[in-house]
Amino acid sequence: MLPSRLGATLQLKNAYLERLRASMLQGKGKPPEPSNLEIDRFMWEQQLYAWAKEVIYKDSRAAEIFSSYSEEGARSLCQFIRDQAEGVYGKSLLYVGSGNDRLVTLPLEQEGGFIVNLDIASEPLEHLREAGAKSCVCGDARKLPFQAETFDVVFSKGSIHHSHPIAEPLGAMARVLKRGGHIVVAEPSKYMLSRLPSFLFPPKLTKAIGASSKALWPKGEKSGLGYPTPYEDAISAREVIGILGKEGISQFQIASLTHAPPGTPTPIAHLWERLGNAMPWLFDRFAFEFMVYGRKI
Repeated sequence: MLPSRLGATLQLKNAYLERLRASMLQGKGKPPEPSNLEIDRFMWEQQLYAWAKEVIYKDSRAAEIFSSYSEEGARSLCQFIRDQAEGVYGKSLLYVGSGNDRLVTLPLEQEGGFIVNLDIASEPLEHLREAGAKSCVCGDARKLPFQAETFDVVFSKGSIHHSHPIAEPLGAMARVLKRGGHIVVAEPSKYMLSRLPSFLFPPKLTKAIGASSKALWPKGEKSGLGYPTPYEDAISAREVIGILGKEGISQFQIASLTHAPPGTPTPIAHLWERLGNAMPWLFDRFAFEFMVYGRKI
């Protein structure tokens, strides 16, 4: 369900990505000026997944950190959705920017939810299908290929900061949400990340965890899955709420997805999470990732 102009470029993907890599090397890591903005953004998303696999498969420590961090975030998100929606059995859910996130999709399916996984890159969706997911759609979050008021729950996790201007994907998510439905947007914290000490982010780790904007990482280090993409930037809960409020969403709540950053020494991470769960009114402001919840009335 990709727009035809994007789908038609997939046969040229390998050649395009080779030119992209060559331009990055010649520019010493500086992203090239795009010749076609829409296609360039589309190709970056294809490449991010390839970089992720390469890093995680080659570095066992990076894989261990990434797995632990992913499992914690997935548990938090699934439980938050269950609590807000009062269970998912018999409900329709849309996961925007799902990638190959089996840790979220499969548990919600097993609990009786009908979940549609949407991503602009087809390869992670193919891997998600192989893992057992029932419904995967390759499409653009800015122009969701669904009728208005289709889903009971619409949510995303770490994908909206890839899609500037973010009013486009957030507006699309609100459009396809039923009246009375629930929307959840989970993202890395803009303010938290700008203040973290760099010792928490060794080079191998920054390559492993995937948030690739220069704005997300301290001291302008090379970040993300090899290089920062020019189309990502950190966002705040306030920005998300401001946009969704104009789209008919209300009853907002802010919660944490994960309090401690990936790679934080285990004793510190456990204490940070324990304090965050015990005193969310205090520690949620220091969370590594936030969740914005709203309802369409």
